[in-house]
Amino acid sequence: MMEQQEMTDVVPPFAIDLREPEIAMAVAGFQEVLRSGRLILGPKARKFEEDFASVVGVAHGVAVNSGSTALEVIYRHIGVAGKEVLVPTNTNFATAAAVLHAGGTPVFFDGGLYPDVDDIATKITDKTAAVVVVHIGGYVSPQVLALRAMCYERGLVFVEDAAHAHCATLDGMQAGSFGHAAAFSFFVTKVITTGEGGMIVTNDKELADHARSFRDQGKDSTGLYHINMGNSWRLTEAGAVIGLSMLPTLEGDTVIRQEIMNRYETELASCPGLEFPRLPAGMRPSGYKSVALLDDGKQRERFGRLLREHGVTIARPVYEVPLHRQPVFQPWVSGAFPEADDFCDSHICLPLWRNITDNQVERVIGAVRLACDAIFG
Repeated sequence: MMEQQEMTDVVPPFAIDLREPEIAMAVAGFQEVLRSGRLILGPKARKFEEDFASVVGVAHGVAVNSGSTALEVIYRHIGVAGKEVLVPTNTNFATAAAVLHAGGTPVFFDGGLYPDVDDIATKITDKTAAVVVVHIGGYVSPQVLALRAMCYERGLVFVEDAAHAHCATLDGMQAGSFGHAAAFSFFVTKVITTGEGGMIVTNDKELADHARSFRDQGKDSTGLYHINMGNSWRLTEAGAVIGLSMLPTLEGDTVIRQEIMNRYETELASCPGLEFPRLPAGMRPSGYKSVALLDDGKQRERFGRLLREHGVTIARPVYEVPLHRQPVFQPWVSGAFPEADDFCDSHICLPLWRNITDNQVERVIGAVRLACDAIFG
């Protein structure tokens, strides 16, 4: 049906596109869950935890109801209450909000697609408990190993917000395996979804055990005593079933998305006013977003309008308004963040999903060329 409609339909920025074998697998899994009567904390979630942790290359996975929760649980285990956590201003609300929910204070650092390591170094104090790196759009920060070394040297916990970075790698290491712990999201837009859901991954058994307590109202292993101030943060068995249906093809799907990104970069290399991020050697993005940069960010609205006129829509930028410009975080903002401002004001995200067709990719390329020529030519 998609092939019949795509010539007349507008190319969307993204599509949730479970394949027929995945749908069949999920339906069979739903039937198992419903017949079992076990709708939470059952075998499907446990298998999803084990299989996803294996993909990342760590010992433990703990499934929760969102990536936001995953971050908060990590912060609670670290014990950030009364301390500071360094977070990028160019990130999702949850990266910093979870610090506040856990009793800590967010300290914002600058950065565009990648973090500003020098700015991080200047903002570490004796109050700092942890540093968080975010793999924006699924691009693994090339400074991730340097940041980890800096944290370990100073006795700080290094945390990855890997919400966008499923199966992204740097030098063969999976996103989520660099930090002491990492948080993934399985929201509907992600490359693997459970509808709503998240995962904590770590090699720290104590953290994993505490996370299982926190997600289940702070209960101990007997289920009789509440030993932590937790919450109802469980992933449903039905959600885990959807995740399990998509996990077997994650590696292959990542390769597909990478090929599409490479095609965009190669075929649009000569477009005036447009460039693509420089990728460090050995880095493979997850393909959650295909980021490109406009020479003049003030033209972004016009650029998007021209694409729409040629049958292509693009999503909003990864983060159009960084956290230091968000009203709710003003009490914790200090200083300027020029790299974040520049990136947030000038980047676009080209249509990308694992089942996008060659025809749709060609239409995107053609529309981008026309828009670039009209604005920057």
